[in-house]
Amino acid sequence: MQVPKKTWVFVAVAAIVAILLAVFEWNWLRSPFSNYLSGRIGRPVSIDGDLHVQLSTKPLVVVDSLVVGNPPWASEPEMARAKRVAFRVELASLFYRPIALTEVTLVQPYLALERGADGRANWELEGVSEMPLIERLKIEDGVLHFRNPDSGTDVTINVASSASGNREAPVHFSGSGRLRNNPFTIEGDATTLLALKKQDKPYALNLRVKAGNTSAHFDGTVVPARLDNVSGSLTLQGRDLSQLYPIIPVPFPWTPPYRLTGELKHAGKVWFFREFTGKVGDSDMAGNFALDRSKPRPLVDADIVSTQLDYKDLGGLVGLPPANASPSARTEAQNKDAVKREMSGRVLPTKPYDLERFRVVDAKVRFKGKRFMATDLPLDNLTATLDLQDGVLQLQPLDFGVAGGHVVSTLVLDARETVIKTNGDVTVRNVELTQILPALKPPKGSAGKVGGRARFAATGNSVAEMLASSNGEVALISHGGEASELAIVLTNLDLARAAQLLLKGDEKSPIRCVVADFLAKNGNMTALTLVMDTEAEKILGEGNVNFATERYDLKLNAKSKRTSLLALRGPIILEGTFKSPQVHPAVGPIAARVGTSVALGVAATPLATLLPLIDFGGAIDADCQGLMQDAKDNVQAQRVGPKFSSGKVSSAQ
Repeated sequence: MQVPKKTWVFVAVAAIVAILLAVFEWNWLRSPFSNYLSGRIGRPVSIDGDLHVQLSTKPLVVVDSLVVGNPPWASEPEMARAKRVAFRVELASLFYRPIALTEVTLVQPYLALERGADGRANWELEGVSEMPLIERLKIEDGVLHFRNPDSGTDVTINVASSASGNREAPVHFSGSGRLRNNPFTIEGDATTLLALKKQDKPYALNLRVKAGNTSAHFDGTVVPARLDNVSGSLTLQGRDLSQLYPIIPVPFPWTPPYRLTGELKHAGKVWFFREFTGKVGDSDMAGNFALDRSKPRPLVDADIVSTQLDYKDLGGLVGLPPANASPSARTEAQNKDAVKREMSGRVLPTKPYDLERFRVVDAKVRFKGKRFMATDLPLDNLTATLDLQDGVLQLQPLDFGVAGGHVVSTLVLDARETVIKTNGDVTVRNVELTQILPALKPPKGSAGKVGGRARFAATGNSVAEMLASSNGEVALISHGGEASELAIVLTNLDLARAAQLLLKGDEKSPIRCVVADFLAKNGNMTALTLVMDTEAEKILGEGNVNFATERYDLKLNAKSKRTSLLALRGPIILEGTFKSPQVHPAVGPIAARVGTSVALGVAATPLATLLPLIDFGGAIDADCQGLMQDAKDNVQAQRVGPKFSSGKVSSAQ
């Protein structure tokens, strides 16, 4: 059979084309190909290595040393580079859009993403309306560098595809850098990078971030087209919530170690941490937290509940290191303060509040402590509302149960200047006296309930400075109820009556009133009135409590209303430091009475020795009604400084 001439011509041409393609130097196309890509994306593109093409029904293109430039404003000259880029092209896709790449392999790729101070992003490319359709992607030893000076972010992440070869193979990443100018490390897994082409679909992430002793685990999604659209489970764990600042711009106080888990969502400029649960120290915590960054100052709105609250976990609010945490569980700053306090003779917290943290955020926080754990303090339900606006912090109300009653406070701290100005108004209602002073508890019945009020003004950046500069008045009053007669007569050192009560059993002594009225000037609280009047004794007190020097100097004089054959008649002294207080009888008066008794026994008769020790009683009842009214009037009339409302100052009423 004779082959047509046309067939021989076609075969010859095909052979010539095949030979030419086989010996063709593909590197001749490096410059045209680079120029074409540069024109398409509006960035300089260069191929500094070889260009190879392996012909087949799905040609394999291999490019060595590919470099893509950055815009002039970027901090690095190169936006992307790779040691090798290899891809197979579906030939039919060259005639329609988008181009289909059945397989892409990136060897040692480097991608630098950056957002400028004006909000521009270097990954926004001109003339790119659609990306190629990639069926399978493999990354070997990839590096991603992301930089955003506005948020203090600079992170480098190593990225590699799973070795499974599956089209949907996930990627593993790890790296380190700075977030809000704080060092951190990151590690995790994500869905295949091919899923990023669906810009409006959630992209799955499972990542772990660690900064110092603080770690976070996020398992959820992010929408590529809107990176602020985040949703998933978040677990936060660390030694101290205050270390989250400034990554989370919230002025958390010192806390013990914590672990909290909740649902994280970010939409627009608002972060939500919803239905979180966990523990801070020994206290359980649950609630909702929102941070709105759309305001001139970020706005925090939170509701927090603790069903089992350990009051020692709240020490950070006044500048105390965690009492229940071991040194290994506390932060370095907390341990330094704990050692300093141990070596010092002082008790009041000296840690200054950070004024800047008061000013960078506004907040509205509602907190409830439903039940206090076993404690040596008779505390129960706690309710607090914190309102921070423009550097002025208001706690209104701060309400907690104590000894069957309530202490309701309004505290205002103005941190707009270099020294905090503090005003306080504290009301005490129906507090059981015997739970505050257990020694007064009668065999049966109640010692009555105490009420009162304190109003004060102070300056200073720590609790110690505030109390040392405080000016104001404190008044506590009680009437009715009963007390232990044994405890009462011992204030007069009535040994005869005490012996009788010890032999036959304690009795009840009705209380007529208790009045304590202290005036504070520059941290020194002086007793204007200090009276406890019962049917057995009238106890009068005098002296002061000095918060500046942290010392007690009080004296209790008991005036008996009944005759006793053997009473040393005190007085009782309370003195010493807050850290080491001492309660003892006054040595001088007792020694004088005993000395006189001995002298009379020697000079006269043995019966004469009893004369100096006899208390003939006859003390007059205190004017309880008048004393209580005076104390109320004194506190009510006390001017303690300006009154604050919503960050503004108005005249005191």
